[in-house]
Amino acid sequence: MYGTQSTTISEHAVCIAHEVNQPLTAILTNAETALLWLTRDPANLDEAKQAIERIIGNTLRAADVVRGVRDLVRRSPPIAANLDINDLIKDLLNLVSLDLRLHRITVEVDLAENLESIRGDHGQLERVVANLVANGIEAMRTVQDRQRKLRISTRLDKSGDVLVAVEDTGTGLDPALVDRIFDPLFTTKCEGMGLGLWICRSIVTAHGGRLWATPNLPHGSIFRFVVPATVGPSTVGSKTVAPGRCRQTMRTNRQLESFVSGAACS
Repeated sequence: MYGTQSTTISEHAVCIAHEVNQPLTAILTNAETALLWLTRDPANLDEAKQAIERIIGNTLRAADVVRGVRDLVRRSPPIAANLDINDLIKDLLNLVSLDLRLHRITVEVDLAENLESIRGDHGQLERVVANLVANGIEAMRTVQDRQRKLRISTRLDKSGDVLVAVEDTGTGLDPALVDRIFDPLFTTKCEGMGLGLWICRSIVTAHGGRLWATPNLPHGSIFRFVVPATVGPSTVGSKTVAPGRCRQTMRTNRQLESFVSGAACS
């Protein structure tokens, strides 16, 4: 019994460590940047202020990750609310803007206007976008012979659901491994834990959507995910949710428990 509990605690710790690594790294980078701006003569207070604001934002992200894993362990229902995916993306890009600049990555944003709100857990969906952006940065880290460009776009698909695409000009996907990249504990990175994409797909699936990857020819990868524009048994705005979609969404709590009780965190 003790051995089982010890293993479970260790695996929960791995999940938390993976998820908080990004915001903690951003906190350190922005703290060093703020100190640099403050020690200049004259000090650049505007840049230092922006760095400190990003520190606050990333601290809240880290706290939200811990809260999310804690709630899953306690089997608490996810916190669902209507949210604007475009605002979520813009806020996240602001938090990681320094990391993008340090890696000389050009960001192109193409966000569709007047998108319907989606219903979901803000912190969990933010983690999806953050992981996909982090993967794009990592994929372009060694690129020297072409522009490093990250493109994020949103639009409504043919079904009226919200589609988000994150494109990079990095090293691309190995065709032999593309079917395995969403498997838990599978990674092609020396220091990777093999949890990021698995967690992303689990979150998107729990929100009634899907996540997939394709090559970004001639270089790079495209990760796309789609989530319902509205979720629930009622009509939100002008879109009525299909009964089948409602039943799928009602499985949210059970599916999200896979973070801490699935293959990697059981």
